[in-house]
Amino acid sequence: MKKIINLIVAFGTLLTVSSCDLDLEPTSGPTSEGLLNIEQLRGLRLGLYGNIKAVSSGSYLYNPDWFTDLTNETINAGGTGYYFHIWALYSSDGDVANMWANYNAMIRNANYFIMKAKEAIASNDALKVELDPFIGEAHFMRAYALNKLALLFCEDYDPGKDSQMGVPVQTEYSKDPVNLSRGKLSDVYGQILSDIAEAKLGINRPGELNAIYLTKDAITAFEAQIALQMHDYDNAIKCANMLQPDSKLPNASTIYSLVTTSEHLEQMWREDKSTETIFQPEVSRATLGSVNSMAYYYYAIWTSTGFIAQPYYVPEQHYVNLFANNDIRTGIYIEKMPINIMNVQANGYVISKFTGNETFQTDREHLSYRNMPKVFRLAQMYLIEAEARYRNNEAADDVLIPLNKLRTARGLTALTPNDVVGNAKDDAGNDIPKLFRVIQEEYMREMIAEGGRLFDLKRWGQGFKRDYQTALSNILSGRGVNLQVNANSVQFVWPIPNDEISNNPNFGSQNPGYAQ
Repeated sequence: MKKIINLIVAFGTLLTVSSCDLDLEPTSGPTSEGLLNIEQLRGLRLGLYGNIKAVSSGSYLYNPDWFTDLTNETINAGGTGYYFHIWALYSSDGDVANMWANYNAMIRNANYFIMKAKEAIASNDALKVELDPFIGEAHFMRAYALNKLALLFCEDYDPGKDSQMGVPVQTEYSKDPVNLSRGKLSDVYGQILSDIAEAKLGINRPGELNAIYLTKDAITAFEAQIALQMHDYDNAIKCANMLQPDSKLPNASTIYSLVTTSEHLEQMWREDKSTETIFQPEVSRATLGSVNSMAYYYYAIWTSTGFIAQPYYVPEQHYVNLFANNDIRTGIYIEKMPINIMNVQANGYVISKFTGNETFQTDREHLSYRNMPKVFRLAQMYLIEAEARYRNNEAADDVLIPLNKLRTARGLTALTPNDVVGNAKDDAGNDIPKLFRVIQEEYMREMIAEGGRLFDLKRWGQGFKRDYQTALSNILSGRGVNLQVNANSVQFVWPIPNDEISNNPNFGSQNPGYAQ
């Protein structure tokens, strides 16, 4: 059932209604015909930050991950995420339609802001100093939402294929529906690059640790991600390296450093403070309703002996196998603990990354399961650089430099070129170069449950084969537990919602593998 929160911006005030799953409705408030004053525009700007908080948490992370080989469903799920988990998506699926609609609402809200801010500047040039950075932020928000739509509803970008289908790109605000063609994926990424360029022109705020507003460093981090997706490996390496503390590049930002202790890693996720967070939009106890809950991985109850978990989804065995005792992420990202679901008991690993900011708790017995979303952090930059160097056919020594920096920061030993000679098995059981495999494993450890597994598999051109923790077999639903998906499955690309196609005669064709 659709759960909705309206993000209503009226005369500078952001009103939110709490829900366990945020959906974005198009911004309402002052009519588009009237000129808005600076206070109203400041309020609309906060609404855009509310949008990115909503789409960087909850089901926007869960659903793509449940579609992959990250987790198994337990008997507590009650059908939550069921169609994603068993690969039974249809063009009529309500959850898919919600994600499509909400990313498009985010684009519409950004377009509205850009239009109204430019109108205000045209009427009073003195507003330009304050509003130009806000316009840059709106361009970023539009690019961010467009990228998510492309990742979910399009093939992995291939610069050698000009015929790949995209999604509609709307760059002007309209109160009425605009029936745009889905066009080409290359056009989508062309608009994303254009918006990044506009964001770089507008946003002059220097990077800062745990930044709650967009900074120049956040734009660089996003540019690194997009460059990797577009196979622009030289630029991906450059942008990722620009944010590393020992970078030798001119004008590099060296204020960030990788977390190296369990105490500080826990602080990143339990207090939203760290030396490696590049951008995390602000959440406080007063605004918890602006961000979605991540409870389904833990769902703990308090007893006299401590917490007992009742998760909806638990990590698969091949994920558990990646976490060694000397890895500081073990016990923080995943944790072994007692589980009791409907009086069925077990003891195994759960995903514990998202128990939430401790300062949001009302008491020790009730976890918050909410954080400031970590949109960009330094660890991602090392992974991007390592993958881009590998894709660029660089020597193993050079590929391992950024990878080893992340590995050793997390407590693992550095790898040598001799350690990565030959082949290894990917998660579908196929042979791939061992060097590529160790990069993949570091992605799996570091980015677990942050919503990126589906996009990684698509980018790598790999399928998967599920397994499960045998210690938890009695609390698993059994549905989809042995699912195996080939890399060439067209259903790695999600279906376009029926409403979009039926209401837009210019849209074009449905994605392969789904009924029109």
